[in-house]
Amino acid sequence: MKKILGFDLGGTKVLAAVLDNDFNILSRVKMKANADLGVKSVYKVICAVIKDACDEAGIDVSDLSAIGGCAPGLVEPKTGLVYDTPNLGFKNFPLQEKLSQDFNIPVHIENDVNAGLYGELHFGAARGMENVLALSPGTGVGGAIVIDGKLIRGSRGGAGEFGHIIVQPDGPLCGCGQRGCLEAISSRTALSQQILSFAVRGRVPLVIDEAKGNLKKVKSGLIARAYNSGDEDVQAIVDYAARYLGVGMSNLVNSFNPEAIILGGGLIEALPEPFLKISTKVMREKAMGVNGEKVKVLAAELGDDAVIKGSAQLAAELVR
Repeated sequence: MKKILGFDLGGTKVLAAVLDNDFNILSRVKMKANADLGVKSVYKVICAVIKDACDEAGIDVSDLSAIGGCAPGLVEPKTGLVYDTPNLGFKNFPLQEKLSQDFNIPVHIENDVNAGLYGELHFGAARGMENVLALSPGTGVGGAIVIDGKLIRGSRGGAGEFGHIIVQPDGPLCGCGQRGCLEAISSRTALSQQILSFAVRGRVPLVIDEAKGNLKKVKSGLIARAYNSGDEDVQAIVDYAARYLGVGMSNLVNSFNPEAIILGGGLIEALPEPFLKISTKVMREKAMGVNGEKVKVLAAELGDDAVIKGSAQLAAELVR
C-alpha cells in the first residue's frame, strides 16, 4: 500500500519522514536549510529531503499517496500559500502548489503549530479529545485551536496567534510593534533576553560561563540548568513568565472553553514542572470558575514527531 510523507520546515532545518498507513515512521531525514542563500535554495532542500526520506524507506516518491508539510508563520488555509515565514524569507510563496506540480502528488501545507496540535490530537497527549488548544513558547509563542475535532484556522489562516494577546498593557515591546504581548513576556526569546541582561550585570554565573554574552547561546537547556541549579534570578524570571502564560491561558479558557491546553516546545520540554504548575494555578485563579476548574493543562508527548504526524494525518485526509 502507498505511504505518506510528512515534513517540517523549520527556521534552520527541514525534517521529513515516511509513514505507513498506521502512521508508524519508516524513515527520517534531516537537512540544514540556509535562508541566507534565498528561497530557491530552501525549496531545493525541501525537495531533496523528500527524496532522501523516500530513498531511506526503500520507496520511490511516486509510491507516496500524499505529502503533508508545515511551515512557521501564516499559511493560507485552502491553497497552502505561505504568506510569511520568520527567518526563512518566504513571502507569498505557493509551496503547496509548487510541490504538487513538481512531484505530481496531492500536497497539504499547514502552519507548524496547527500541525503539531493535530498530531497530539490523533496520536499524543490530546488523543480522544474534541476541544483543545495548544501553546508553544519558543522564539515567539505559537498557538492552535481544535473545536469539535477540527482545526480552526480563521479566514486567512491567522487564528491562534495567541502570542499577541496583550496580557500587560504598556508592558515590554513585542516584535509585532505592540506592548505587553504574551510572547514579549513568556517566550523563550523574552526569557533569554532578560537572563542575559542579568548576566551583563555580573549575575547568573552559569549563564555567564556558558553563554559569554551571546544571546543565541541562552537556549532552553541552559535556562533549565540555571533554574535547576537554584539560581534565584533565573527562577524569578522563569516563574514570572509562567505566571503570565497562565494569565494568557485564562483568557483562552474563557474564550474557547477547551477540555485541555497542550503546552509544547523546547522550553516546556526543558522546564515542564514550573511552567505547568504555575501557569495552571494562575489560569484557575483568573478564569471563570466553571471554565477553568476542569480544563487539563498537559505537556505535549510527541516532540518533533507531532508536526510530522499531524502533517501526515492532514495529507492522508486529502486522499480518503
